[in-house]
Amino acid sequence: MPKEGSGVRFGMWLSGQPWASDTHSSRCCPLTGRSKRRLLPSTEDRRMRRRLPGGQLTPLLLLLCALQAPAGSTKAALKVDLDLTPDSFDDQYQGCSKQVMEELSQGDYFMKEIDTHKYYSRAWQKAHLTWLNQEGTLPENMTTAHAVAILVYTSNRNVSSDFATAMARAGASPGQYRQSFHFKYLHYYLTSAIQLLRKESSTKNRDLCYEVHYGMKNVRFEVNVGATVRFGQFLSASLLREETRVSGNQTLFTMVTCLGTSVQDFSLRKEVLIPPYELFEVVNKSHSPKGELINLRSAGNLSTYNCQLIKASSKKCTPDPMVTICLFLVSVIISSKTREQRNPLAPS
Repeated sequence: MPKEGSGVRFGMWLSGQPWASDTHSSRCCPLTGRSKRRLLPSTEDRRMRRRLPGGQLTPLLLLLCALQAPAGSTKAALKVDLDLTPDSFDDQYQGCSKQVMEELSQGDYFMKEIDTHKYYSRAWQKAHLTWLNQEGTLPENMTTAHAVAILVYTSNRNVSSDFATAMARAGASPGQYRQSFHFKYLHYYLTSAIQLLRKESSTKNRDLCYEVHYGMKNVRFEVNVGATVRFGQFLSASLLREETRVSGNQTLFTMVTCLGTSVQDFSLRKEVLIPPYELFEVVNKSHSPKGELINLRSAGNLSTYNCQLIKASSKKCTPDPMVTICLFLVSVIISSKTREQRNPLAPS
């Protein structure tokens, strides 16, 4: 097992072998334009983003604060607008999954993430050992990296908390993603794992929609029945209602997800991992002495970004300044020689 800080390329190590691309196209060429699979016109105008008084924290960031509150906390509940989380990074990697995998394996993305996050290396090593001890089998096209990514996210609160906070800001602009989002490796492998597991389920004629439950402490949501919302983060929700009982300043979501997938074979808990791009319709909202109850139903998906890692990596292909200077000097010399040939009597 590689030691922490040993400089081993974890991406290569987890998969066991380098990944090959399914295309010979240049990495400097973006595959597609920025994908906007927007189902709601209201998200086109950034001015329509709903913010709380003061304009400093987005609803998603306040939501994350609530998620990170201690289990026994009795402080007053935060009031949060549940909306479309427009600043969240939501790439689905449609049409470029293998290219992204190759870019991640060839680049130093994972090692940069190790250097940036305090508990990251240990979390990946522990999750990898857990997966090896489970002796589980992988569906077609899934690698060990996919399995370990699920375990890292579902079992390590430090990683999942930092990851969700980073995702809440990373979609604000392509530059924000490229320069400040240091979870590119984990984001891709979680997204890809959900998609591959759903593909396997479809081949086995399994039900692709799940009723799941998710409880939050110390938060109250401002949302109307009939509204369309999304969480903007990966959500690990339980298939068992009794595991998410609420009381007092708490909220229980009961939702039907049709884009999430069961990860019980990896986390060993009866839970479903929901992607950040899934949309939900609010079908019911009620209050009781035990807390607030909100019912959601899957309503499609919403992505602002697609294949952004490939587009960001193409920035690396800017010609070296020395190469540019050399090409300029060569063009000047050729131009000068051409003029001399056309006018041999001109003074030298």
